[in-house]
Amino acid sequence: MSEMNVSVSEESKVEDKSSAIDRALAAAMARKAARDGGGEVTASPALTLNEKIGKAIPNSKSVADAKAQRQAEREASMSTRKAEREARKAAKAAEDADKRPVHMAKVARAASKLPQLSTDASDAFATLTTKLATDQIAALALHLQHHNRVAATQNALTVKMTTGTAVRIVGGDPRFIGKTGVVSKAQRIRCYVAIEGVAKPVYCFTSDVNTVA
Repeated sequence: MSEMNVSVSEESKVEDKSSAIDRALAAAMARKAARDGGGEVTASPALTLNEKIGKAIPNSKSVADAKAQRQAEREASMSTRKAEREARKAAKAAEDADKRPVHMAKVARAASKLPQLSTDASDAFATLTTKLATDQIAALALHLQHHNRVAATQNALTVKMTTGTAVRIVGGDPRFIGKTGVVSKAQRIRCYVAIEGVAKPVYCFTSDVNTVA
């Protein structure tokens, strides 16, 4: 029993000594605050053991949330960089297209205005252009043009066209093949076709047009 009393007495002394130290520290802080011209200073309460452990060891949920946030930020950053790369590629492709020689751009525009070939005509064109030399291709093109003119002239002699007839252009200038209009003037083998949206009537062989309902 006496030993227990001694232990309690010693613990009381330790607590009294700690309290005295705390009071002395609080008083010193109050005096310092007074000298600095500040107001009353209140000593921060001492942390418990559990609070100290909580500050030292991060909460597992907080760690997981922070990790997920960092992962989301990395993914967003990667998506942004990918979008920027794609934008740079598209801009470079557009810039390269703009740098294409002017004469090639004209050739491409001319090609876009050519009439559509049928399957047989497309096959024949591919065969001839791969097997013939350049000079022979040019000669063949001229022969074909002459053949068409002879045929159009001969056929026009048998076609009678009158003013006001609705027609579809099937030959002649490739720009107008497939377009429909009205004959504004008829001659023996030629006629003028007025097409909506075209400033001047198109001059055609009468064999280059077919009547439409």
